Amino acid sequence: METQTLQLDILTPEKRVVSAAVKFVAAPGTEGEFGVLPGHTDFFALLKSGEVVFEDAAGSHHVAVSWGYAHVRAEAVSILVENAEKAEEIDVERAKKNMEHWEQAYAGVTSEDPNFEIFRAKIERAKARIETAQRVARR
Repeated sequence: METQTLQLDILTPEKRVVSAAVKFVAAPGTEGEFGVLPGHTDFFALLKSGEVVFEDAAGSHHVAVSWGYAHVRAEAVSILVENAEKAEEIDVERAKKNMEHWEQAYAGVTSEDPNFEIFRAKIERAKARIETAQRVARR
């Protein structure tokens, strides 16, 4: 008999952000968003900044993540990212200020600049945090 849930772990270098039995997970892969149900084929994926959505017995949950990796197995999904925040824990005003700061720093920077990718990644992370928090606040 196939299991109806899979184990989801979202980890950063500092802490375990989520550890739960879930029915479904969607994550922002660099090749596009992907969804996982129990019994999924094994694979590894590179993640970009965005939103991980998962559903458990209590409902739907949202986590803003920065770049990282996902390891999908039939019975588990392990997401290893640089940063992760649950939507309800995000300080939207702080995220907006961070985004403004990085957009100003990014202005006028060319692709030859060694900080080009760093600035772009910081902006993408701030945007993911803002969008994730606002999506949950609208509910």
